[in-house]
Amino acid sequence: MIDFMQQMLSDTVVYPYALIRDYEALDLDPAEALLLLRILHPYYLKGDLTVADVSSELSVSENEAKLILLPYLDKQLLEEDPVTHHINCNGIIEIFYEKWISEQRQKKTARTGKKNSAAPMLDKELLHNLSQLYHSFERELGNTLSPIQSEEIRSWLEQDQMPPELIEEALKRAVLQGKRNFAYIKSILTKWREAGYTTLDEVIKNDLKPGKKGSSKSQSKRGENKKSQYNEIYDKY
Repeated sequence: MIDFMQQMLSDTVVYPYALIRDYEALDLDPAEALLLLRILHPYYLKGDLTVADVSSELSVSENEAKLILLPYLDKQLLEEDPVTHHINCNGIIEIFYEKWISEQRQKKTARTGKKNSAAPMLDKELLHNLSQLYHSFERELGNTLSPIQSEEIRSWLEQDQMPPELIEEALKRAVLQGKRNFAYIKSILTKWREAGYTTLDEVIKNDLKPGKKGSSKSQSKRGENKKSQYNEIYDKY
């Protein structure tokens, strides 16, 4: 019996509880929700999902796996990359995030007694950009974003009107500088906003200006000077 229980416990995978608790928010019935858990098993096991993985998981042919996936793709719960053919669950994340935002607003209203009528519904493009940014930040920073950090990213997109590629660039530069922390990324974006940069092109053009610290006549010193430039600007934050 002990050996059996150990075997049972060793064959486990961690799923977000929301998939079980709130499956109706995905417009699924119980059978569809259970099948979705089976489909996503390889994804949560190894962080990746393909038609071949679904075929192996469900012991069906790849053509049958494609038919099984079709309803979830039609509902945009799952998305298949047309180039790599890898499948992601961004649609599920977007729906649950919108639900979470709504619940947070309701809690705030309950605490303050004031209705926030000015809070707009999140459109699909914003939800998609948020989902992509959350994934990038958590992958590069190596930790789950806190609710405050999630709201900060949303504020950059929604209130500050920063394009997602500009936020991605700040994340990239922080990682390349070996400073994988949210505060450092925020300081980069704050500096760009104060300088009046609203697009990635403007940032790159500024980097290439003659005489900019970090650009030198000697190519061998370029990387060292650029690192010195970033450290000088951002270390104080």
